[in-house]
Amino acid sequence: MTLYHYTTAAGLQGIIASKSLWTSNYQFLNDTSEFRYGWKIVVDAFDRREAEIKDRSSFAWQTYELFMRNRDKAYAFVGSLTSQGDLLSQWRGYNRGQGFAIGFNEDWLEQNAVVQKFDISRVLYDADEQRAAADTTVDLLIQQLADSEAEPTTVLERINTWQVQAVKTALRLKDRHFSEEKEFRLVWAGHSWPVRLKTRISSTGLIPYQAFQFDLATTKSALPHPNNFGVEEIIVGPALGQQQVIAVEALLASQSMRLAIRRSAIPYVAD
Repeated sequence: MTLYHYTTAAGLQGIIASKSLWTSNYQFLNDTSEFRYGWKIVVDAFDRREAEIKDRSSFAWQTYELFMRNRDKAYAFVGSLTSQGDLLSQWRGYNRGQGFAIGFNEDWLEQNAVVQKFDISRVLYDADEQRAAADTTVDLLIQQLADSEAEPTTVLERINTWQVQAVKTALRLKDRHFSEEKEFRLVWAGHSWPVRLKTRISSTGLIPYQAFQFDLATTKSALPHPNNFGVEEIIVGPALGQQQVIAVEALLASQSMRLAIRRSAIPYVAD
């Protein structure tokens, strides 16, 4: 499968030159309600199992409640991908059709994700699938608490492991009205700031980010050129002129890359 990342002209140049995608801290997503939506589903699943968890370990439940009060201290970074490489709603959202879609080989991304402790997961929009994912996350904690006689230190370690998984699960859940996007998410989560942490400047201030490199692991691939690093094609946005195909070709040549370049098939011109 090919997974696409939509971006601006500046983003395309930076991504190709650095061989990386910037993943932003989850609290700086364009729609800050996204995480709250997914987190509520995880919390509801957890609360439904309150008696069972308390029976396993009252200390575990108390620690969970403490974590809930300090949820904003979670450390997670998110990058957006989609299986849809030529989608009108995405073009409109990225510079009114004057952007680009970079198509990556999914297997290549997966191999590089493993090296950097990222997950690549399909976003869930269906309510039943969302509840099932949340329940699975709670099942994970209950399994980790199987030894009810464990020392508090051990229980705390197990809860810390669960917290990372819970945050990752919440970031995979989105309202069904966004299902057209068919989004996949590149997610890193941990208990502290990552080693490769950086900040960038935006119109609203500073945004913490972590670069996901796609040139660290080399996989067997049918890609036509060894310097493509998993990039399969680039789609030029519908509101850009034909000359931008030539410009992208020049950008790729500057990095010794050769791959397919095509224009969007959507007849859309920005207002």
